Amino acid sequence: MRALRKLTAADEHLELVEVDEPKPEPGWVVVEVTYAGICGTDLHIAHNSFPSWPPVTLGHEFCGRVGSVGAEVEGWSPGDRVVCEPHSLACGRCHLCRRGHAELCPHKRSPGWGIDGGMAARVAVPAHLLHRVPDQVSDLAAALCEPTAIAVTAAERMPVEPGSTVLVLGPGAVGLLAAMVARAGGAGRTVVVGRASSRPRLELARRLGFETWDASQADVAAQAIEATSGRGADLALECSGSADAVAAAVAALRRRGRLCVLGMSGRPTLAVPWDLAMQRALDVSFSLSSSWSSWDGALALLARGAVDPEPLATVFPLADWEAAFQAIGARSVVKALLDPRPRTGPPDEKGAR
Repeated sequence: MRALRKLTAADEHLELVEVDEPKPEPGWVVVEVTYAGICGTDLHIAHNSFPSWPPVTLGHEFCGRVGSVGAEVEGWSPGDRVVCEPHSLACGRCHLCRRGHAELCPHKRSPGWGIDGGMAARVAVPAHLLHRVPDQVSDLAAALCEPTAIAVTAAERMPVEPGSTVLVLGPGAVGLLAAMVARAGGAGRTVVVGRASSRPRLELARRLGFETWDASQADVAAQAIEATSGRGADLALECSGSADAVAAAVAALRRRGRLCVLGMSGRPTLAVPWDLAMQRALDVSFSLSSSWSSWDGALALLARGAVDPEPLATVFPLADWEAAFQAIGARSVVKALLDPRPRTGPPDEKGAR
């Protein structure tokens, strides 16, 4: 089968190559991949700025159907539609695993960088990391379960208070999903904030029913103060990794407001208005990866239509992976998905062929 592989540690050394078919070891299953999402982490892996163990097949976001089942696996059968947590090879013994945070285990080797991932027709994964996709959830929506789970994990860290004013800074895929999760969680007003370079994504946010602010046109903090009758926003979800966005979020929050950080900056340090954050007695949380419980929460939100990620998705055949990566880099799409299946016709309404 063909797989998109990082072949060496050299910058951008990606290639679509023939590889052996995976076989399910005891406790593992092989998933026939329907869609695999391209994440910002994949761009970092391509440019050798994120740890990886090449040669390795990329892709930690994927959905599909169980193809074959290894020994000692119970509860799963060929044909089951599934998504999979990317926390393979977590040790199960460290203090983080024993506290229920396998997603933060320093020993884990996730699909896509530590072991072979989902940018291929089939991928082998531990069965205990699978989640069943409800019938109401399309394949396209299921393919975005992982970034939705990231947004749900942030909501677990910093729950949305009913009726609160929530600012989401950064209208990328995670930002738009975080806005949907905040709205589903009872936010009274959810505002998506971006800059001039993000205008197409701000337009998408408006089509999704969100109020939007262009930070290149007006002062975000001033808008937040005015919109809340002088109080300030209750919660800011920082999804851009931009120092300017962090500063804007701190200035826009009320006293005892809350800041939840989801965005990576790509830099070792970031300037922060420290004293202002202190003067406002802000609660700050850094939310990384996805918890076990967030996957069930994400699938529940997808199943009842409270979160609809399909408008974010643009599908490319696996053979067109270069165009997909270029589109992500150029920000001409919000979320690119690779389809490794043989092209036998247009996708149906659920994204299946």
